[in-house]
Amino acid sequence: MSERINFARGVPAEAAFPRAQIQACVESLVSKPDVTAFQYGPALGPLRFREWLATHHGVNLENVLVGDGSVALFDILCRIWLQKGQTVLVEEPCYDRVVCLLRYYGANVVSVRMEDDGPSIEALETAAKAAPLFFYTVPDFQNPSGIVWSGEKRRHLVELARRGNFTIVEDSPYRLLRYKGVQQPSFLELGPDVTVQLNSFSKIIAPGLRAAYLIAAPETISVAAKMAENTYVTPGNFALSVAAEWLHRGYLPEQVDTLKKLYGPRQEAMVSALEEFMPSHHFARPEGGFFVGVTLSHAIDAGKLREEARQAGIDLADGAGFFLDAQPTPFLRIPFCSMDENTARRGVRTLSEVVERCST
Repeated sequence: MSERINFARGVPAEAAFPRAQIQACVESLVSKPDVTAFQYGPALGPLRFREWLATHHGVNLENVLVGDGSVALFDILCRIWLQKGQTVLVEEPCYDRVVCLLRYYGANVVSVRMEDDGPSIEALETAAKAAPLFFYTVPDFQNPSGIVWSGEKRRHLVELARRGNFTIVEDSPYRLLRYKGVQQPSFLELGPDVTVQLNSFSKIIAPGLRAAYLIAAPETISVAAKMAENTYVTPGNFALSVAAEWLHRGYLPEQVDTLKKLYGPRQEAMVSALEEFMPSHHFARPEGGFFVGVTLSHAIDAGKLREEARQAGIDLADGAGFFLDAQPTPFLRIPFCSMDENTARRGVRTLSEVVERCST
């Protein structure tokens, strides 16, 4: 029997973890007389980590907070900014954990329909009239669709944010994972006056380190740090110190190059398989990241589809979770990162057969 294929979660490949480098960093911290990494740390995160990030992004130290995962940092932003009933804009589809958090805090969540190069301009301008507090976006290789915002649409949002006095919350965990094509400027680069950036090394080093950070105005960082301290006292100081040591040793460029060589062919295999076995269904052809988002061309019972896929050896995420309202046709988030090219091809072929059975 063939091994099950996990299309439900976008986890890094086991071969992606720089184990020897991480081991060297841990041994270095353990062997030092200095026990700073073992103690409670500052709510802002380890100083060495923040110093590296400030230099890397060309910002001041006061603009940087380090924490345990970007979702946790987004949660802190919601706590310090969001009041029940305030309007928040999100992409459609949108990362499901963010949708859950916004609903938990009672936000009036308004979605903006996405096209293959970013939001519909008409939908974006209409949504911006609702006086939003912020717009949450993953503009580079979006989770779940894999799309990248064009430069034109990024600049348009920056101008809307300035005119409408709202903030762009840019979440960028996949930005470094571009396997081909041309990099677009980040929102932080285009509009630092209206942007806060969330970022993470979960997809670059290892998710177990929970190494993430927030770049924002000093007053936002100060309030966020106080909220973090009141919530969990200190982030995971040892794991974050390991990440800081890894970054200071200069491992990042080599690791990014390794990941591109590992994931690039897997992405090509996934897109090629979708073009061969599911050509009538719509999907953007991403040039990086972890995912391809597929919108089926016709209505199918999504629950039946997932169950049929499970019986065929494929685990699927509930695509409805990436939308605010029910969708007439199922959406499939298909990760390619954790499987080799042959597995990706076999998975798409089997999935296409399941879709065909569920359509009749």
